[in-house]
Amino acid sequence: MVETAAQADMTRHRPRTSRGPGLRSIFIFIVVALALLMSSIDSTIVAVGLPAMVEGLKTNLVWLGWVLTAYQLSQTVVMPMAGKLSDELGRKWLFLGCVFLFTLSSLLCALAPNVYLLILFRVFQAMGGGAFLPSASGIVSDVFDDRWRPTAIGLFTSVFPLGGIIGPNVGGWMIDHFGWRSIFFVNVPIGVVLLLAGLVLIPRGVRAPGQHRIDFLGAGLFALGIVGIMYGMTVWGNQVVFSWQVALWIALGILALVAFVYQESRAPDPMVELRLLRERAFAAVNIYNFLYGALVFGFFSFIPLYAIDVYHMSETTAGFILTPRAIIMVLCSTISSFVLIRTGYRVPMIAGILFVSLGLFLTSQGWQHVTLFGHPVSDVVLLSALVGITGIGVGISGPASNNAAVELMPEAVARIIGLRGMFRSTGGVLGTATIVLLLAHFQNQGHGLEVILRGLSALILLVIPIIFLIPDTARARWLKRQQQLARVRGAGD
Repeated sequence: MVETAAQADMTRHRPRTSRGPGLRSIFIFIVVALALLMSSIDSTIVAVGLPAMVEGLKTNLVWLGWVLTAYQLSQTVVMPMAGKLSDELGRKWLFLGCVFLFTLSSLLCALAPNVYLLILFRVFQAMGGGAFLPSASGIVSDVFDDRWRPTAIGLFTSVFPLGGIIGPNVGGWMIDHFGWRSIFFVNVPIGVVLLLAGLVLIPRGVRAPGQHRIDFLGAGLFALGIVGIMYGMTVWGNQVVFSWQVALWIALGILALVAFVYQESRAPDPMVELRLLRERAFAAVNIYNFLYGALVFGFFSFIPLYAIDVYHMSETTAGFILTPRAIIMVLCSTISSFVLIRTGYRVPMIAGILFVSLGLFLTSQGWQHVTLFGHPVSDVVLLSALVGITGIGVGISGPASNNAAVELMPEAVARIIGLRGMFRSTGGVLGTATIVLLLAHFQNQGHGLEVILRGLSALILLVIPIIFLIPDTARARWLKRQQQLARVRGAGD
């Protein structure tokens, strides 16, 4: 059988199923994982810097919330398009171009003179960062075989918590010693290293044949819809009362989202393929990701603020609070990645939800100066431990939810990861904006965060029924393999 040039190129970089992954494949994984680490560091550093930015930029939390939400929104819009471009145009140059954009935008964020330009530069930064996960997943899918691909993609969920270790600690220390602007410089040296290493190591890959169209109209309508709703919530938060301006902006956002759905139903190459969402499995996966993003990821950005307002900790100490949680997430997600084939997807996803709910509820109690068996427990240790419980949940469920989405259409990994990321990020954007809005109605922000935490701990349990609608293909494959092994043993006897 004659092998085409494209097949030969892929064969050179894909290890044999009888062996472990090749050395070059491992180095490529390290390069793309460092890009995800850079993005993770940036988001966690910004979370620690919120109180300092409020003072340094002479603004308020309602406007500064856009530094978080504009970043999340831009990533949300970029992810599905990046997944499509990565599948159709090739991974390497899309990945490296986005690394360059992310690095340059980080430098501009460090030089921003006001909150409005900072928000703008964060949008550019997110346009680069939003493509990291889809393109990285596509690159890893190309260079790892079927045996190792789920583990490699699952290990991506261990990378984000590493940023949760580095970002808060480095960021808190830098803010205390050099001011908040210094935290954006962290990405610059990492970005330079990634560009050089990616040029050398990442294979060019194969472009999909055919004409490539980008649904800019659909992307614009989606962005307009989310921005309209978020801006209406911002006006509501500033005024603290619901007014006709608020209703107008929210109505504009809803109309834009309706137009977005219409555009996607008629576009020849849509940003979101609605036909997929009509299938029960795809709909369940993405509803799960949307709710998980809204109810879990929305609050994590406010943990440093909670530590500073309620426990009166410094930025450095507040950053440390996130470290045990991040370490636990790394350990749990790594272990979960390697045992998925035995546990299946549903068990770790349900267990993760239960741990997250428990951690949110216990954190909401605001316990201080606690004694355990007659010995005083430091507030830092106590809060770190309680927040760490949520890290167990996120770490356990992350690899399972990643692979559950990918298994629905493994031939288009980057596109599916982009769609999954879009729904999760949309949930995170709206969740963050909702928390900012609710906090505007509390005179005491610390008390408001405690109330919100208790509400989230109850609402997250409503996600569990959706998990049973998601196919557990890993468990099915393991059972089939066990049956085959049993037949082989029986034949041998």
